[in-house]
Amino acid sequence: MTASSLLRPASRDGLQPVDFTRHLGDLADLMEICFADEMDPGGQSTLREMRFLHSLGPALHVFMLLGLSRTPWDLGFVWVEEGRVVGSVSTQCAIPRWRTWLIANAAVHPAYRRRGIAFSLMRATLDLVRSRRGAEAILQVDDDNADAIEMYRRLGFAHVTTQTAWRRPARLETPPHQPAAFDIRLRARGEWADQLALATLVRPHGLAWNRPLRPEDFAPGWWTHLERFLSGQSEEHWVAEAGDKLAGSLVVRTNVGEGHQLTLLVHPDFRGQLERPLLVRGLRRLASNLWPLRIEHPAADEMANAALRELGFQPLRTLKWMRAEIK
Repeated sequence: MTASSLLRPASRDGLQPVDFTRHLGDLADLMEICFADEMDPGGQSTLREMRFLHSLGPALHVFMLLGLSRTPWDLGFVWVEEGRVVGSVSTQCAIPRWRTWLIANAAVHPAYRRRGIAFSLMRATLDLVRSRRGAEAILQVDDDNADAIEMYRRLGFAHVTTQTAWRRPARLETPPHQPAAFDIRLRARGEWADQLALATLVRPHGLAWNRPLRPEDFAPGWWTHLERFLSGQSEEHWVAEAGDKLAGSLVVRTNVGEGHQLTLLVHPDFRGQLERPLLVRGLRRLASNLWPLRIEHPAADEMANAALRELGFQPLRTLKWMRAEIK
């Protein structure tokens, strides 16, 4: 099946390209059914927005034509049975001029699983990416979803890394000062390249599943600074040195979505020595925190896992990142 054939006018049932003017309400219902157990406040907010846009009825089409309403993940496919959306998958180009495509929101209603619907949706999506000259597709999937992982492998996806998302509730007791054998201090402006080199060593696949490591992760430009200022966000970089080597780093981002975010990096030579001191420094920096804290970290890092648990973080989800070359 070619991408061009997939984009012909939709039939009543079966596989068809997503059309938000018709499918948005059903998509919101499907997302709520399939992802209810793992939906965070940001996801719930997205559902509310989808339902609001759906309530606009025919006006939504006019709004989209005028550019007044832009829905995220505006490419993809749905599977329709008896006029109702029972399966979906979304895709979009990760960054303009970057030939990597993101695949997300793959879902099939529980009553319609094991019928090959998910496989058909994914195959159509990869055909679409191929038709847009994409070089690779990336996605993330729950680590314990063996059926989905096997399906993705059949479609050519390979495991990249596994990450666990952790959350620390607001208003937990601030831990006491943690003595460390290293001087933990705020990073100087010119040290961002050392921080990037450390990240390249310990997180070569990136800090987030949907983008590669970039210098801007540690040395954001003026536009990013302006956006953060206008949105009330802030960012601090704490580092620990051992001689002439950067032993560890903690990035503290405040007012991001529904809380604050941490990024922990520890050089392999210093594992087990810096995880807790760096995390305690971040928690003490946010002592007046009224929001939950989040961190995403490699699942296999037992030293960091132990420190996170001890400091009140709770694991939310463990996700495999997977990648497929488009040929």
